[in-house]
Amino acid sequence: MLKYTSLKEKDIEYLTFILRNGMVTAKQIMLKFREPNIHRVYRRLRKLEEKKYVRHERIAHKVGVYLGTLEARKLTNVSVTVPTKASVYTMQHDLLLTDLVLYYEFQAENQGVEFKYRTEREIRHSMIGEGDNQTKLKVYNAKRDRIPDAVFFFKALDGRVTTTWVELELNKKERKRYDEKFKLFEAFLSDGRITDQPYSYDQVMYFADDIKIHNVINEAKERMINANKITIRKIPPVIINERWEEVMPRGSDGETSRTDTAD
Repeated sequence: MLKYTSLKEKDIEYLTFILRNGMVTAKQIMLKFREPNIHRVYRRLRKLEEKKYVRHERIAHKVGVYLGTLEARKLTNVSVTVPTKASVYTMQHDLLLTDLVLYYEFQAENQGVEFKYRTEREIRHSMIGEGDNQTKLKVYNAKRDRIPDAVFFFKALDGRVTTTWVELELNKKERKRYDEKFKLFEAFLSDGRITDQPYSYDQVMYFADDIKIHNVINEAKERMINANKITIRKIPPVIINERWEEVMPRGSDGETSRTDTAD
């Protein structure tokens, strides 16, 4: 309910995007909402920061990220876990995942198909639920390898939806952890939805740039019946090299389309 408040619908959209993705940069917000310039983004973020709905952190003295607060979650009713702090690893992982979401949103729009997603924070909240922080942490640690980094839903032109378990790997894990996770993959790819999972998955998609990770994933899936349903890809160069103009949807006038709503 925004009546009799100084908040606009766009403020709620910003907060929802930030909360769902954990932490985001001003540039990612500009891309998501097709804002005409970064200054408009900063103005709105400053207003939200003053109202204690977002907080700004600078990681490693260079990357500025915005995180939602508990007050923002109460306002929006977005069912997510809210990060209390940002480490360098968490920051890089979360920001790259948001880049992947934007990349596939733009690709889907360009191709005229539908793309939706759920983030790890949304899934974690649904699987772990309410409770005190210590109890939730214990449950999370027991289930962390059973929670994807994200779920992507690709809807084809014929209406068929492919539900995809997404993993972003920045560092190679112990072989034992891959073996355990691949047993889970084999189970749900063979039998459909299993008890503690919110979805029935059709495929698994890994993203990694390290060739050692590619090798261990490919070796692990060789022993699987459903090996053809697991792929590993490099992070798209558009993301790594910040060439977003190559995938940004185009307007009818041939220019990159923008949402130019007033503050």
